[in-house]
Amino acid sequence: MEVMTVNVSALAPPEPMQVILSSLAQLPNGAVLKVIHRREPFPLYERLLAHGWLYHSKQVLDESYIIYIAKGPDKQQFNAFIAANA
Repeated sequence: MEVMTVNVSALAPPEPMQVILSSLAQLPNGAVLKVIHRREPFPLYERLLAHGWLYHSKQVLDESYIIYIAKGPDKQQFNAFIAANA
């Protein structure tokens, strides 16, 4: 899968949500958005699930998270991607 990366860890709310949603609107089919965030964005997760997006998050440092997001129809590809990369 093609990976697009956004780093929102230095942004103040609500900018991280805005940047992520804007990036998702441009995400091509079969691609994954990799988000670098300073905390776990629970409101984003709710919004993703409500709109049929897939996501996987992992804590990489004490205060840093990597979140992978893909379109719902890409579930099989996304699960293989996560298994290989996360």
